[in-house]
Amino acid sequence: MNLQFPVLASFLAALSLCGAQAHAGTPAAQVTQLSGFVMAVKADGVLKVLSPQSVIDVGDTLTSEQDTYVRIGLADGRQAVLGPKTRLKIASAATLELAAGQLQVVASATPGAGRLAIEAGETTVDAGAGSFNLFYRPDPAVAVARRAYAQASLASAASPVRSDAGTALPVWERVAQVQIPSVPRAPSVPGALAPGLYVHVIDGLVNLSNKGGSQQFSAGQFGFTPSFVQPPVVLPINPGLKFTPPPVFSSSASSRTSGTKSNTVDCEVR
Repeated sequence: MNLQFPVLASFLAALSLCGAQAHAGTPAAQVTQLSGFVMAVKADGVLKVLSPQSVIDVGDTLTSEQDTYVRIGLADGRQAVLGPKTRLKIASAATLELAAGQLQVVASATPGAGRLAIEAGETTVDAGAGSFNLFYRPDPAVAVARRAYAQASLASAASPVRSDAGTALPVWERVAQVQIPSVPRAPSVPGALAPGLYVHVIDGLVNLSNKGGSQQFSAGQFGFTPSFVQPPVVLPINPGLKFTPPPVFSSSASSRTSGTKSNTVDCEVR
């Protein structure tokens, strides 16, 4: 009996798994300041309570609680501050994924920092060399509409594709063309921000792009996009954005803590 192929397949699968685990465990950032409670969900599902000097790996998803602010130093020298009730995934050393909440990015003091991209609701924020605040409030109606779209697509046709085999060059095309149904929105709370992604540029230039278009914002400007299919626009005034970390959270915090070690032991829940 020939066992060569199963053995080879098992070997390649093991290599792939080891490579994925090694990539997910690559250090990408470190907690430099913390006020409140924040934890990380590791790529393997392990929960880790973070403290100052905790190392954050690629694949970790950070979640901050109410009234919590946490500053992390990124590998390229940039600083990122998570606000309360924020979920942020370290997808790679150069890519962050903001699922919800508030995020401040402070440009690196070292020239030549690499590109940093932040994904928020399928809108890409190109950090460039700027410092800025992001506020992302996901629209719950979008998730509902996507689920309805998927269910309607499955119900509309038993086979999602068909073949035009009678032509010289067969063409495969989808037959399930279902529009995303409209979802009624709940009345907005007076003074509350509308769902979407907001940016406030502190200095430098920041670019937002999605399927609707692209827009560059300069220092002092406010920007907004309600969804990934609508282009970002410049807002004439501050729509009510507030990012107020404790006074001890200064841009020079990393230099004060970089040479110290914490005696606090990280707690992991498996």
